[in-house]
Amino acid sequence: MGVLGIFRKRYVVRRFKTQKIVNGYAVAPYEDIAVSLNVQPLTPNELLALPEGERRFRRLKAYGDLLLTASNPKEGIPGDWLYYRGEWYKCVSAAPWDHTILSHCESQFAAVAEAEPSANLEPPRMEV
Repeated sequence: MGVLGIFRKRYVVRRFKTQKIVNGYAVAPYEDIAVSLNVQPLTPNELLALPEGERRFRRLKAYGDLLLTASNPKEGIPGDWLYYRGEWYKCVSAAPWDHTILSHCESQFAAVAEAEPSANLEPPRMEV
């Protein structure tokens, strides 16, 4: 763990596998893993930099050692989800920052819509 580990807490990340179509519906198996992250809401200036239509979703950013997977609809990968304060957030971008001695990965998350399949929205079964 990097130097910034003192600011991190344990969170649950739901890591999805490739989607498959079953009876006309997209289904993706997943596993929940415990990850050490520094999670923060986006600042007002960061929100202003987003396209207007995306500003209405609650957003978070997270820093950690694990490179999370952002959603990729073209390849059928829903991306990783973060369980934060009783709600799920989906990873919309993830990038490694390895240009300094404090190398880490930065990810951004948007709140998951309630229209998601109810099986995906279940709280994690593990304690962190």
